[in-house]
Amino acid sequence: MKLTEPDVLQYTNYRVYLKDYYEFKKKTFPAFSLRFFAQKAGLSSHTHLKLTIEGKRNITKSTVFKLVHGIGLDQQRAFFFENIVFFNQASTEEERQAYYEQLVKCCAHSKINKIDKTHFYIFKEWYRSVILEMFSLRNFRPIPSEISAKLNGRITPAQAQESLDLLTQMGFLVKTANGFRRSVPMLMTGEEPQNMFLKEYHEQMLCLMGELLNDIPAKDRDFSGLTFGIRRSEFANLKKHIQLMYKELLNFSAKAGEADDIVQVNIQLCPLVRGV
Repeated sequence: MKLTEPDVLQYTNYRVYLKDYYEFKKKTFPAFSLRFFAQKAGLSSHTHLKLTIEGKRNITKSTVFKLVHGIGLDQQRAFFFENIVFFNQASTEEERQAYYEQLVKCCAHSKINKIDKTHFYIFKEWYRSVILEMFSLRNFRPIPSEISAKLNGRITPAQAQESLDLLTQMGFLVKTANGFRRSVPMLMTGEEPQNMFLKEYHEQMLCLMGELLNDIPAKDRDFSGLTFGIRRSEFANLKKHIQLMYKELLNFSAKAGEADDIVQVNIQLCPLVRGV
């Protein structure tokens, strides 16, 4: 089967693209190496390139231009590559938003344009999905000050109002004569979220769980963990088992207007030590 060169437009992470590009070149041109790649791009050292691909170093604008030249990207793909580099490396939400908008405008056929914008806007802040779920509570009143109080002041009334406006704008809520009506039964991130928007959401939820560990009595929570060895070939099956378990947990969800509490269930699976 003929190998196809990776297209940067189909990536949301420039490091993954560089890794795939290098592996493609290595398979089609055995003499190709990181050292050769670096020399072709005019880089002084291949070590920096290696660390960049591994996620241990960032790159500058001058290095971006050199890599564009070394790979031979056309104008559209060069612009996309530059913006996805700084989108991935952005340190603030404002920067990330600016580069995201550039990427969306750059190419209608890019993978980043196919990412559901719901992920960017709704999961950008942990409390937005929680507020949407609060509409399943008994006698819930979507009043910003009351929402803030129910979340123990972890968000302000202004943030609650902004979320109500956004959820309405995105079509998850519908304004009625008496306030709001939920139009989407449940909002889920999917079985295995890959993009960086959902990654940030899960990072926020993990931080929140750390706070609640101290704030909520043991009888009202369950924090537990397992550490055990497995055969590497069983890892995919273990992930599938966890995904199926999530679907079973949904059987506990209350009907609209019948919930007493909103809960968050987090289950993490990560290799701690890699064997031979």
